[in-house]
Amino acid sequence: MDNIKLDFQKHIDAGRCNGAEWIINHKNNIYHEVIGFNDLVKKNKLNKNSFYRIWSMTKPIVGFAAMQLIEKNFLSLDDTIDKYLPNFKNLKKLKSLTSKLDDTIKIDRTPTVRQLLQHTAGFTYNSSNNFLAEAYEEKKLFHSSSRSLEEEIDNISGLPLLYEPGLEWHYSISIDILARILEVVTKDKLLNILKENIFYPLEMDETNFFISEDKNKNLVETFEYNSVKSKLTDLTLDTRKLILYGYPTNNENYCRGGHGLFSTAADYIKFATMLINGKDKNAKPLVNMETLQSMRRNSLDRNLLPIEITSTNTIKDENYENDLDGYGWGLGFRVLMNNTPQNKFGVMGEFGWSGYAATYFLVDPINELSAVLMMQILDAEKNIKKDFYNNIFKNIK
Repeated sequence: MDNIKLDFQKHIDAGRCNGAEWIINHKNNIYHEVIGFNDLVKKNKLNKNSFYRIWSMTKPIVGFAAMQLIEKNFLSLDDTIDKYLPNFKNLKKLKSLTSKLDDTIKIDRTPTVRQLLQHTAGFTYNSSNNFLAEAYEEKKLFHSSSRSLEEEIDNISGLPLLYEPGLEWHYSISIDILARILEVVTKDKLLNILKENIFYPLEMDETNFFISEDKNKNLVETFEYNSVKSKLTDLTLDTRKLILYGYPTNNENYCRGGHGLFSTAADYIKFATMLINGKDKNAKPLVNMETLQSMRRNSLDRNLLPIEITSTNTIKDENYENDLDGYGWGLGFRVLMNNTPQNKFGVMGEFGWSGYAATYFLVDPINELSAVLMMQILDAEKNIKKDFYNNIFKNIK
């Protein structure tokens, strides 16, 4: 695995990356490496006790908790969301993707729990290029640390959907809505649900929605990469952007389903490795194998493929690559269905997800392989992740 470290050093030397930490578990052989710096000024070195905002790598954890509760009959995949969230009754959708908020029609079907997990429920994200995303932004959805999850989801309920549920794949806030449903059915807070069902059994002691003051010194700074200028910027030097892109470190009420968790590489690899067989280190199942297999195989109809995430910043020029080319979507994860130039060494059935600031994980059940990459770079240079991915699979073949 030495070539992985060499590649990261090249990216650091070229100014594309401040540093990275990664763990690879191949048949219980552990490779744990760290390289680079936490900041660009003091040059404090990254270490193996570093904490990271994992952004959307929160989603697979919340999705897994949902499947656990489905096994326990708290809810069902085919339940409509208004069964648990009455404010979502009588939803409407925009007439078209270019329609304004008052140009709506009734939907034929109410979104289901399954569709929330699939990202086919009709919701969107603030960064998408449509009027509904602008409405999310105007309401400051997921930008406020003062609102509870319940209040955040209530804010969404009065808005229309972007499209008819089940007819499009569109990456969205759906896991935040799912998280609120979990709170309703258990009559408990999201953090307690995750602790009881996942964090405690897996001994993920460093994963939480907030960081204690004594551990805050190990929180890695957030950076932003400008591909035009080939320049890396430390967002701690830009207070406005830090407030916009960061989530709070010390607010116990800031619990979200789609982002919000802090974790370490050593903690997250425990979750990723568990997804190989669904068991903790004592061989106790956290879910049955049938449930786990349903999560990590493609669940989308062919007419919903290929899947793709774009935003208002997406430029489809000759250099554009769809990161999800070759992938389908299970119940909470991307799932590799076809090899492409981006993942030409990958194994069919490999699955996982990533986070906004370039955190990333993958699981290959066939080779009993799990891997976690931790960085904190917004708009990170795509070859960093691609090199990491392909080097892993070249090393195990």
